[in-house]
Amino acid sequence: MFPQKNPLKSSNILKYLEKNLICWTSRNEKIDNFIQEIQLKFNSENDVIFEWIPYNQFNEIKEIDKNGLRTVYSAIWKDGPIFYNDQYNKYTRDSNKKVSLKCLHNSQDSIDFLINEAKMYSTKYNAFLALYGISQNPDTNDYILLVQYNSINIAKWFSGNEKIDDFIQEMQLKMRDHYDNVFEWIPYNHLDKIKETGKHDSTIVYSAIWKDGPLFYNNWYNEYTRDPNKKVALKYYFHNSQNSIDFLINKINEVKKYSTKRFNRVIWDVYGLSQNPNTNNYILVLEWASGNEKIDDFIQEMQLKRNSHNDIIFEWIPHDQLDEIEEIGKSPITVHSAIWNNGPLFYSNLDKRYMRESNTNVALKHLHSSQNSIEILISELKKHLTSIFGRKVAKIYGISQNPDTSDYILVQKNLILMSGIKKLDDFIQEMQLKINHYDDAVFEWIPYNQFNEIEEIGKNTNSITMYSAVWKDGQLLYNYQYKHYTRDSSIEVALRCLHNSEDSIDSLINEAKKYLPKKVAFAILYGISQNPDTNDYILVQNNFINLANWISGNEKIDDFIQEKLLKRNNHKDIVFEWIPYDQLDEIEEIDNNDSTVYHTMLKDGPLYYDDWDLRYTRKSRKVVLKYLYNSLNSVDSLINEV
Repeated sequence: MFPQKNPLKSSNILKYLEKNLICWTSRNEKIDNFIQEIQLKFNSENDVIFEWIPYNQFNEIKEIDKNGLRTVYSAIWKDGPIFYNDQYNKYTRDSNKKVSLKCLHNSQDSIDFLINEAKMYSTKYNAFLALYGISQNPDTNDYILLVQYNSINIAKWFSGNEKIDDFIQEMQLKMRDHYDNVFEWIPYNHLDKIKETGKHDSTIVYSAIWKDGPLFYNNWYNEYTRDPNKKVALKYYFHNSQNSIDFLINKINEVKKYSTKRFNRVIWDVYGLSQNPNTNNYILVLEWASGNEKIDDFIQEMQLKRNSHNDIIFEWIPHDQLDEIEEIGKSPITVHSAIWNNGPLFYSNLDKRYMRESNTNVALKHLHSSQNSIEILISELKKHLTSIFGRKVAKIYGISQNPDTSDYILVQKNLILMSGIKKLDDFIQEMQLKINHYDDAVFEWIPYNQFNEIEEIGKNTNSITMYSAVWKDGQLLYNYQYKHYTRDSSIEVALRCLHNSEDSIDSLINEAKKYLPKKVAFAILYGISQNPDTNDYILVQNNFINLANWISGNEKIDDFIQEKLLKRNNHKDIVFEWIPYDQLDEIEEIDNNDSTVYHTMLKDGPLYYDDWDLRYTRKSRKVVLKYLYNSLNSVDSLINEV
């Protein structure tokens, strides 16, 4: 068809096809017209050049599978398909190409059946089921569809039931590119360690290990491969599905909604179908399933609301995936920390597929008695799913269920660990939802055992004690390179301990509201903690307290100094602080009126922001002291003077 002495350029391929249609023939006018029609639709170098292939072009023909009117063979196509060679900037043939031959028995009796079958396939090279052309067995006269080999070979779709096989093929033919999931028939003996995890109406859900694992496209090797020993969920239809294929097909049609695509990717991974050989019941093989239709529908709804690859994938999380569970709060909701073994899904731009961030720290929020009301559970979930600039700030990964108590569990990112006090947890969430820029500080609950090297640095009467400490995990920062939050571990912080604050959550919240979440603010509030020995609540702040001393020992004065600090709008504003008297040197009187004025040297000097080093520093300088006589009797007059 394409002479080697005159390699075809992409610029004249259509012209060449128009002039050389007589170079190939099936000797059947309908088929020849169909092949010509497909060729004339060619519009890019990624399109297959569809053609008639003589049967004597095939070697090493071996049967792979058989089902009713179809038999599939593997073979070597001597000339091979035509493809565009980028290196040489011309079309050439991929000789000795391994292909699949889909033989349609009795197709010689119905050319329309053959053509309709061929129209189901894609003629794009990057399609999972790429169709190269049509051939015919001269001995049986059966027509043959010539299909990309690895697509048929690695995803066997013969269940033994024609309707189901047609559906599986239909699902595969809807794949747009290599990165869509491959729906396939999964032999039951490939499933191991099957355990019941849930039951609801006419379905029962099991967990299992799929020994071969699902197919995915490996960009490195430019071919499909499998992810072996994959943990999957088996949704088992025990409502006599073996007696009613129509019932099963109706159930399978639900898969189509699960497989709704957004940005060319499948939202919910539905891997395929299987069948229990002992009961003949059909099984839907999924990445997850709760066993409760309402919950599964809600999870699907949440997944379909995603707008980009960077949005959270909300999912069902089997409880046995959660390890190292430790209680961190209780009142009235029990909260645990845990390690999620598999971890949440994230989109890898390098691999161009979803992968999991294994061994992720998470918080578990137990909803006691939630098993009695799915509506309450869903209502609770909706409170946490507000989107901010395309991201779920309150990172809720999904739902799990304790198999012993049947309580449902919200699985959340550890940036929203819970205190266990509803009013306080609501406030923390409210603060997080006010984030409107990646550089804003993420306000959170911080377990007290996160602090090391705790040292007292100041005390204010009986209401406040200040400590310095090292926060082991550290604050959350947005990593622009990897497009997700990471932690700045082992940072120095100041702990502002509010004595007797456990008696008034409102006063604690009001105190926290004084702070701004802005990264540029001088006094940043990272979150709230609690001393488990004293029950005192603690405001966890950046180490500005080590820079700007404001513990005078007088509560009114300290509150005023803090108020001045919190009103700063940028780095250039003066840092108002408490200055210990021993910092003053070489004091000389220069005036004597209602007050006395002195010159002195401030040894450490005032704080100022160094634009070169991008940090606060001090520099010794000469200052003026103005003494206010009798001010010790009236702090209000002192504050008014300031």
